Amino acid sequence: MISLEKNRHLFAPPFCESVETFLLPVPKFKFETNNGSRIAGGWRYFDQIRVIQKKNDAYVEVLMTPSKLLSSSKINCKSSLIKTEMNLENIIKKRPLYSKCDMSQPHIMGVINLTPDSFYKKSRKQDYVSVDKTIKKMENCGASIIDIGGESTKPGSQMISVKEEKRRVLQVIERLKKNNLKSLISLDTRNLSTMKIGYKNKVDIINDITGFNDDNKICFVSKNKIPIIVMHMQRDPVTMQNNPKYSFAPIDIYKFFFKKINDLLNMGVDVANIIIDPGIGFGKNKFHNLDILRNLSIFHSLGVPILIGLSRKSLIEELTVANFRSCGINKKSVSPGKRLSGSLAFAIHAINCGVQMIRTHDVFETKQAMICQRALI
Repeated sequence: MISLEKNRHLFAPPFCESVETFLLPVPKFKFETNNGSRIAGGWRYFDQIRVIQKKNDAYVEVLMTPSKLLSSSKINCKSSLIKTEMNLENIIKKRPLYSKCDMSQPHIMGVINLTPDSFYKKSRKQDYVSVDKTIKKMENCGASIIDIGGESTKPGSQMISVKEEKRRVLQVIERLKKNNLKSLISLDTRNLSTMKIGYKNKVDIINDITGFNDDNKICFVSKNKIPIIVMHMQRDPVTMQNNPKYSFAPIDIYKFFFKKINDLLNMGVDVANIIIDPGIGFGKNKFHNLDILRNLSIFHSLGVPILIGLSRKSLIEELTVANFRSCGINKKSVSPGKRLSGSLAFAIHAINCGVQMIRTHDVFETKQAMICQRALI
């Protein structure tokens, strides 16, 4: 684990060539700030920034106001100041509409799995009638987007054939798009030919756990101007939990997205069609996941909306079991069916960090938590 030393001084002026610099706005309510700026044109504000610098294998963190950050950048050179200004602009600027969704407000993405083996049994659907019923319920409870997938990608899961994935999703998405849905449909797939089937049947969004790791996929979504969700995953579902390693997960993943977003833009993808997902639980252990969640605001300076999917994941079980055992209670496991409370706690944390989209199995409960939390603002 890295040692992130909190200090009064940085290693060097922000964004100079001898160090790597990362900005994390400190999210607050408007009344907590002194003439604060909106984060991403949304519902959270900031008047302080955690500035993290990496030099070789050492990290330091300094808390600054934006004006102090800018004045510190001027000390070095014009290039440092320009990079600082660009990062601050990315943090502040309002995100454009994403597939008809207003990104100045938080959104809920409901999950439906057309699979027999997804980790949460209640999310599994095998026929159109049950899918249609579930979608209508999710829409009425506040889901903006429904994410539909035909392949389980839980840790250790084997890849199914593309033919089988298509068989599972094709009839359902064909029939769904003929209905007058209030919500948008996202197709969760890592296969180009399945993406093409989805596009042909007018799905609104494509969600790829491999982060569009193939130029052919990027060319396809760019040419057809398809909104996409780009997730980070280390290795693949079969091996991703076999001793995953990072220098410092939030920064390593930030750097992955920085390069990926530039690659997408260079290949013609519109920035308004990009959402990023740090991929909680996909090639990350408990400590990596917690580091990402503690430092979520680092991703705002990438200038695109953020999605978080934590619903009923094993991180909740790990934390619960460890806590019970520390109290002398021999708790052995917590099934996915008993992880709702932890899911809601993490969802509200993400919303309070300014994250624009929450992916969840539990739309009504998540919406209710958001309503109650927002009533306090």
